[in-house]
Amino acid sequence: MTTAQAPTEPAIRWGWSAALRGAVLAVPAAGVAAHDPHQAALFAIGLVPAASVPLPPTRRGRLKPALLGGLAGASMFVGGVLAVWPPLAVVGIFVLAVLAARAAVGRPLGAVALSLCLPLVGIGFSFSDVGTAVGLALVICLGSAYGLVVSLVWPAGRTVVLPAVYVPPPRELMVRFGYQAGTAGAICAALGFALDLEHVGWATGAALLVMRPAPPLQEYRSVARVIDVVVGASIAILLVTAGPPAWVWSVAVTLAVVCVTATAGSRWYVMPAFTTFLVFVMLLADDPGDARSRFWERTLETALGVAVAAAITLLAARPWRRDAPVSPESDHGARGPAA
Repeated sequence: MTTAQAPTEPAIRWGWSAALRGAVLAVPAAGVAAHDPHQAALFAIGLVPAASVPLPPTRRGRLKPALLGGLAGASMFVGGVLAVWPPLAVVGIFVLAVLAARAAVGRPLGAVALSLCLPLVGIGFSFSDVGTAVGLALVICLGSAYGLVVSLVWPAGRTVVLPAVYVPPPRELMVRFGYQAGTAGAICAALGFALDLEHVGWATGAALLVMRPAPPLQEYRSVARVIDVVVGASIAILLVTAGPPAWVWSVAVTLAVVCVTATAGSRWYVMPAFTTFLVFVMLLADDPGDARSRFWERTLETALGVAVAAAITLLAARPWRRDAPVSPESDHGARGPAA
């Protein structure tokens, strides 16, 4: 699909119909939040993979976000399984990156595997046991199923015209990129396991989420992700340390889900701010005393992943036209949920 980017296209898109849909999606989580903010944030996280995709205009097309949600849950489960034996995880993330990059050439599903599934496998390295990975995968699948039910009864609104995407790089470049992404993911995973980090997947996921075949796009996503993480974590810490009344938790979780759906399809990479907020609420709601250590843990491990990705890209630098038609929202030639 070839589309022209309008000069007046907003950097952050806000859709009121999507915002209302987000409020409906958040009802179960909001209902739980007053009694158990930790569980409510977990439920809200389960909605993110499917809710972060603009609502397709046709009923049949609305099966796609649910499918993406299922793939997201399965990917995190695979990461949790690989993490049981660290050497397998390090080798596995490299091999999967190489295969996903090759599959991404001219194949929309391959592009999803590279830009969504691969980073989520890396994030799955944070799970301490397979049972935890299974639990989150099920929550994501249930959230996606609930999102599908809501979307099927939701009236068709104004069609969201996605921003123009650049022409996918040639096969040779994507093959090379697969080795670069695999190397970055493997280094981050190896460092995480060697340093006995509690969340090995934070650095690994950050590296794979920002890496792109086009250096200008990778630079943009790298800076944006660090800023998003700092902002999302800071707001969550302010909330949990304030000791708010029960209803505030419900409002906060609802607003986070609303922002996910309402800003889906934005040119700016803002989704990590909302997901980081939910993750920090989940981690700190029952133990706000860990706020400072969690903040630095998440920020520094995100920076580590971004730095490793940048180093690999620089070391493997090949001629790339910086004036190529690459926009901040381009994603391997295909769009998926903004992780």
